Amino acid sequence: MINKIVLLVVFFVSTSLFGAEFILKDINETKKNSSYIVLPYLFSSDSMGLTVGAVGIFHGYYQPQMTMMVTAFVGENMDVEDIRQDQLEHEQARAEGFAFAVTGYRPSFSKRTFITFLGSYAYYPNQRLYLDGSNDSAQDLENGGLSPFQTQGYNNWINADFRYVLPIGESKTEVLPIIILDRGIPINRDNKGGGKPFVTGQTIFGTELFYTKWTADKLSDEPSINTNGLRLYLRHDNTDYADNPTRGYSFEVKSSIDFGAFNSSQSWNSIEAQYSHYIELPLFSWSRQNVIALNAWSAYSPSWDKSKKFDPEAKYQVIDKNQPPMFEGARLGGWNRMRGYDSNRFNDKAAIYGTMEYRVIPEFNPLRQKSWMPVSIDWFQTVLFAEVGRVAPKYDVGELFSDMKYDAGFSIRALAAKLPVRFDMAFGEEGSSMWVMVKQPF
Repeated sequence: MINKIVLLVVFFVSTSLFGAEFILKDINETKKNSSYIVLPYLFSSDSMGLTVGAVGIFHGYYQPQMTMMVTAFVGENMDVEDIRQDQLEHEQARAEGFAFAVTGYRPSFSKRTFITFLGSYAYYPNQRLYLDGSNDSAQDLENGGLSPFQTQGYNNWINADFRYVLPIGESKTEVLPIIILDRGIPINRDNKGGGKPFVTGQTIFGTELFYTKWTADKLSDEPSINTNGLRLYLRHDNTDYADNPTRGYSFEVKSSIDFGAFNSSQSWNSIEAQYSHYIELPLFSWSRQNVIALNAWSAYSPSWDKSKKFDPEAKYQVIDKNQPPMFEGARLGGWNRMRGYDSNRFNDKAAIYGTMEYRVIPEFNPLRQKSWMPVSIDWFQTVLFAEVGRVAPKYDVGELFSDMKYDAGFSIRALAAKLPVRFDMAFGEEGSSMWVMVKQPF
């Protein structure tokens, strides 16, 4: 076992994190409802070394429902290996890259259509990749095994998401509900959260175009995994406030397809479904919010053919025919699901996952309305969580619910520029992981 502590500053990697479309107004800001914050960060990890960067978050500037974000980072030089020309050479490389997001842009031609763009261009000197990350794959870093496989290389991706708010439920007549916040807590949503599906709440149909390229630069043939394709999803949000729900529920079904076109490595497909539920608890004398949050998720890849290899002649690759890349389909591990493990630590044909979080927002907030800050921190939130999950070579309930992996941890979160920012610390069977991320995990 490898005792690891990984810190990763990342952006949105899935538009499913955007639960609903709405306009936020702050009761304490009478002149404007736009805000921004720029935060520097510094961390050290095995995969990136000592790294510095900054992230900027801008909300409500061009359109009231829009959020724009950008981050850039650079790391120290690290020793890496190069096996090109079948000769082992030692070089140095450093992590560097940037990411951006523009969410919730409404084009002039449609009042119900919203567009989100996300992307990242980054080079990592020591990526840890679980190409064959099934439930029982062993960590074999010391012996040079393929699970996980370590190499320097690029991880570049871009997504374009087109969302259509259906004219039913809460958005039947008012496309964008207006949520009025008082120090980050909604005060005009007492009658929202729960109710009949599609009769109350907001329902969104989405189409997402995606592209990802991963490279293994230390190998002589420089293998890469390229994927591009289409996602279709239907999401129903029936909560009081999608960014930080107090009560209600939400669910989503999603289908992803890579047709094998353009520069795609191979075709594949997968389906996913998830459900979240939020239970409001009585307040303590010192708290502003007290919530139990529950989430269940499952995925399956019908195309995955375990009887054939993608490239039987490949020297390094162990990918099956029509297998989704390790960062797609039925995978667990990382900043949203099974946070105590590496990103995409487990991946297989089928997966199941569940989690519970206990979230409390105390009255105490030392950074509220500080003159030296460009935007106030509306609240801090303390969280305890536990997770359980399993991947399997087929969708068999008995197998999926046996020998499940688990982790537990705590989190400190804050609402900055009307956007939740979280620091999660999780402990699993293979060590511990730290994550710095935007948005609630569900």
